[in-house]
Amino acid sequence: MSNDKIAVVDVQAVVENSAQVKALKEEQLTKTKDLDAWLKNAQAEVKAEADKAKQEALLQKYNAEFAQKRAELAQQYQEKLKVISESISQTVGEYAQNSAYSLVLSKHITLFGGIDITEEIAKIVK
Repeated sequence: MSNDKIAVVDVQAVVENSAQVKALKEEQLTKTKDLDAWLKNAQAEVKAEADKAKQEALLQKYNAEFAQKRAELAQQYQEKLKVISESISQTVGEYAQNSAYSLVLSKHITLFGGIDITEEIAKIVK
């Protein structure tokens, strides 16, 4: 029998309970509300325009701006989430090395065995 120590971790649970991710979600919610307010103002401006040609031009302009703003918002969120995820992965690696684990597997793909270190990682990540 091998002396290897094997751990499992529920990375998704750690990510979801992370204060960083919760703050990121709050930030995203605020930015989404700001974008909704911007959209309502743009819609009001389009509706107030009497000239149909100008109204159509405004509509096209605002549709393009909205699509760009929404894409930028999604990209920023994904980039920040990636940084957080990489940080958590690094934390798992450091914890595993410091605790003499030779292997850490995702809890979701492990059918049996391994020491669950999810709580320990969650405490470190906070």
